[in-house]
Amino acid sequence: MKVCIISKYPPIQGGVSAKTYWLARGFAEAGHEIHVVTNGNCVEKEYFIDDNPDELIPNLAVHFVTPDIPWHIPDSKLYTSRLLDKALEITENHQIDIIDTNYLVPYGIVGYLLSNITGIPYILRHGGSDLAKFLHKGLFSHRLGSVVQNAAAIITDDKNRGVFEATNSNVYVLPRYIPDEKYFKSTMISHEVPTFAYIGKINHYWKYKSLDKIVDIFSGIKEEHTLHLVGQGKGFREFAKFVEAHGIRTHEFRKFVHPVNMPYLLGHIDYLLYFSQDNPIKDFSNIVCEAVWSGVPVITDGQMDIKEYTQYTKVVSENQFVRLELGDMKAAQEKIAAIINEWSGPSRYTNEIDYGYDRYVEANLKTYDRV
Repeated sequence: MKVCIISKYPPIQGGVSAKTYWLARGFAEAGHEIHVVTNGNCVEKEYFIDDNPDELIPNLAVHFVTPDIPWHIPDSKLYTSRLLDKALEITENHQIDIIDTNYLVPYGIVGYLLSNITGIPYILRHGGSDLAKFLHKGLFSHRLGSVVQNAAAIITDDKNRGVFEATNSNVYVLPRYIPDEKYFKSTMISHEVPTFAYIGKINHYWKYKSLDKIVDIFSGIKEEHTLHLVGQGKGFREFAKFVEAHGIRTHEFRKFVHPVNMPYLLGHIDYLLYFSQDNPIKDFSNIVCEAVWSGVPVITDGQMDIKEYTQYTKVVSENQFVRLELGDMKAAQEKIAAIINEWSGPSRYTNEIDYGYDRYVEANLKTYDRV
């Protein structure tokens, strides 16, 4: 089977790019010819990944859009046009059988247009943010209505299936993301002090991710530890000034890593910090999923839906999740201090996997067969 995937893809870092990377890789390893069309080469410098290993994966080719276009009025990045033009080139040159898209805007729209031009069926996938920002608010409602109605298949989860079933009967419920256990296994790298990490975008809305509360908590921690802040984004400078003003004892800023290097990064940390209560868009986090798979404890808040991340894994201990009361800073600091004092060296939870990566890839390929 020959597949054209239209999506974010490294060197852009984000939830769906990691998922797309591992799915495309899995499809290629299963013997299918995969062509990824992406505008990842045009991502803003604040989000660009320098850590981008040159991997040669048989059956997998990545095609970037034209990076430079003439300036014109009105000024626009023309991502839809650039993606569509490149995708047309790929479908004509490689006799593509099926189109797979990630995110409704612009990739789902491009898939819809490409399908109308070529007659090749397209699959529609989505994130949580594009549902919240576009579909639920009625933005681009006429265009997105057509995109949803005409998809040969829509891949979603139980929580969002009702959004699509009213207008399209070809809805399939699959896991949001299953990491490859060959890579995301329980590994750890020796180090002397407990290491905490936030991993994710640092955009203008960094307080929505409770990054200010992470700083407030750790600015009061005197026990020996390390805090890694792994992220980039248009809010980075403002956030960095906030960090410096609060005098955190030990911290280190690090840039994004390529998805293939995320298991190595997780091997260096003891606790992942992930808070959701201040974020108006409650979306699935790939990095939390990867941490759970890797046996890394997750420090979170009272509103996080833990079941969303454990439904495909037999978690051996509830202690893998530590909930903090972010409204009580003193109590949160005391709990972090206790974790540091009780730390006796790097360790991992050895969870059992109910639903593995190979099964996940196979389930997605079966959707292709239905189409």
